[in-house]
Amino acid sequence: MSGEFNSAAFFLDLLAIMVVLLPAIAFIRVPLIRRLLMIASGGYLLFFIAPRLLGFYVVMWFVVFLLQRLIAATAERRGGTGVLWLGILLALAPMIAWKIRYDEFNIVFNLWSNGFVGLLPGPVEAIDLARPIIIPIGLSFATFRAVDLLVKTNLGRFDGLSIDRVFFYGFFPPVQVVGPIIEYDEIQRGGDAWVPPNAEDLLAGALRIATGFLKAVVLAGILQPSGEVFANAGTAGVPLLWLNLFLYMWFFYLNFAGYSDLAIGAARMLGFRLKENFSWPYFRRNIAEFWNNWNMSLSRFAQRNAFVPLGGYRPRTQYLALLGTIMVIALWHDISIAMVLFGSYHGFALILHRWYQSRHPDARQPGPLGAWGRIVATNLFVMLSFPLLVLPIGAALRFYAALFGF
Repeated sequence: MSGEFNSAAFFLDLLAIMVVLLPAIAFIRVPLIRRLLMIASGGYLLFFIAPRLLGFYVVMWFVVFLLQRLIAATAERRGGTGVLWLGILLALAPMIAWKIRYDEFNIVFNLWSNGFVGLLPGPVEAIDLARPIIIPIGLSFATFRAVDLLVKTNLGRFDGLSIDRVFFYGFFPPVQVVGPIIEYDEIQRGGDAWVPPNAEDLLAGALRIATGFLKAVVLAGILQPSGEVFANAGTAGVPLLWLNLFLYMWFFYLNFAGYSDLAIGAARMLGFRLKENFSWPYFRRNIAEFWNNWNMSLSRFAQRNAFVPLGGYRPRTQYLALLGTIMVIALWHDISIAMVLFGSYHGFALILHRWYQSRHPDARQPGPLGAWGRIVATNLFVMLSFPLLVLPIGAALRFYAALFGF
């Protein structure tokens, strides 16, 4: 993301819009009008970040609409699989180009968007030029949502959707910039029928939003300076490096999980019950439990679209499927050598854990002290992978050298 973009400000804007959205959602009984209102709200939030973002995503989701209709029409015909793969590749292409050729993609993105915005009235162009955004914020989340819709359409879960339904999914306001990676199933009923939020939804959503701000703004804000450890690794002492790496691990979690709470809470107040995205991952006793509770929307996507197709439930192919699944998760963050190593590090740990479990299915459960020992060991293992997650490979190797006193 651009260093100028503030996710907390996005959610404050969303909450301001919800002053209008809430009564409208409660009283408008026509599903089409409700969908159009949600599309307009999501579009306005993108426009407010930068008009070029709105133009980019209008084009993207229109292409997804065309692909979804084409896949629905060919799913059970000869060549349907080829059409699906073509659709997936087209949906993935912008994200892959962005991650592989970051600078070149940003140049093309801004040249295209500047030309597009230049065709609009002068005030819109002035607003866009005043915004410091130079990248398509939220692209990774939007891409996997699009791919999930195309795959499920091919499997017969959905017929060809109307353009307003596809845009309702694409522009669903709470998940525009920081996820989670929602499935169309999670919002389908609220988009197709009149399901007004009740008092329980409003209270639960408000509490979740308060929790999200506490995590992402207050607690993560306190821990944010720990991130300087990656720039100062050469001058800080070894104990200080370890302490700050531990604190940064918690900053990363609180920041990400807090914004997920904000999205889930806002959706709940609007009458939509999104699936959980984090469930106390740092209190899990092994690496498999950790990944089952960390960024669960991404893990669910990878399980459906990588683990199962690669034969994860077949003994002969389960380990390859595990490695392929974690690689999808790793490369979603960035396509780089560091992320390949990150995926290999976690992938082989998951393989080793599954291999051990298969040979010791009746292993005795540890007592409280043993359970905490496993939690500490899992945290240490995860913590040591964070330099690969946030640094280029060269900088990560230098950090590891400093971390171990070399």
